[in-house]
Amino acid sequence: MTAIGTRAKFIAGGSLAGGTLAGLAIAFASPQHLSWMKSAERLAPENVAAYERPYGAGAPWNVPVARLERHPESKALAEMLWNGAPAARPGNFNLSFEEYTYPVYEAAEATGWYPVKTDWNSNIDGTKIPWNDEWKAASGTDSQAIVLDPESGREWNLWQVSFDGETVQARNGSLIEGDYRTYEGGNQPSRGSGIQYLAMLVRPEEIAQGRIRHALSMPIRNTDGSRFVPPATKLEHPGRPPGIPTGTRFALDVTDAEIDEWLASLPPELPEQTRNSARIIAEALRDYGWFITDSSGGAHFQFEDRASAGSQWDALGLGLIDVEWKSYPTDLLDGLLSADRIYAVLPGKSGAR
Repeated sequence: MTAIGTRAKFIAGGSLAGGTLAGLAIAFASPQHLSWMKSAERLAPENVAAYERPYGAGAPWNVPVARLERHPESKALAEMLWNGAPAARPGNFNLSFEEYTYPVYEAAEATGWYPVKTDWNSNIDGTKIPWNDEWKAASGTDSQAIVLDPESGREWNLWQVSFDGETVQARNGSLIEGDYRTYEGGNQPSRGSGIQYLAMLVRPEEIAQGRIRHALSMPIRNTDGSRFVPPATKLEHPGRPPGIPTGTRFALDVTDAEIDEWLASLPPELPEQTRNSARIIAEALRDYGWFITDSSGGAHFQFEDRASAGSQWDALGLGLIDVEWKSYPTDLLDGLLSADRIYAVLPGKSGAR
């Protein structure tokens, strides 16, 4: 077990979803735990209660799958997902908290508004955006970041972003159309599916609330090279071999009893708070499912990057813990997802190229 994992286990006695932060108290006793102080502030009961799901109720990812029909090609799509989407082995679906996911920053914490320079043509090149020189992009070659302004509802997406002290530089980026608190559309410049980064991203406040009320985002290896389906708005890699169209939605056919059985099978080394978070994730995969949003070297569900939410994830039992040959929370879903439990949901009108 790593040091971070040990700390996560130590504080797991505090039930954040229930509004109790007593389990965190000792962790804040010394100055070296200032980041944990920030965690307590962000996950304080009043802040958790005030957190609102982004985007409008009609945004496709905010609509429960119970209202939707199964895809007539569900079996074939589920088989392609199970066998071709993951790396390493069939059914290897991971949780991603770093690399190829997104840190989220708020304008109120910026140290100023700085000019932006993008290599590609964009609607933010030459404008100014809020930034803080302590903000870090996601690790990995994509180096992405999200900046939000809750006061105005603006959302900026940045890809391969860096800051030299004077200018925010990015390979590409955009200011999303509309107000992210109510907007229900997509954004072509953002990621492979043309859906903005914040959509479907799981954040700590949602776990602390006890429910994720939206679908999750999953990049995969085998996206299709000839078509996409809504809510995707573009085709990223024309000419790729046949695969799963971006925008395809899947869900998990699982009962409460089966979730309980899976939780009971998890290693005893995992703290109770990890199991609480695992249940919330499992219920979201059942009730809202997930969309194929991008192309990647493997199949993974995207959670807010540790660059902006590391201590919060630790506090929720989703810190780094190694148990034998598995690494948690990366491998947390092993045993829950199976080929016969995954099904595809019927999309709307498809896009094609």
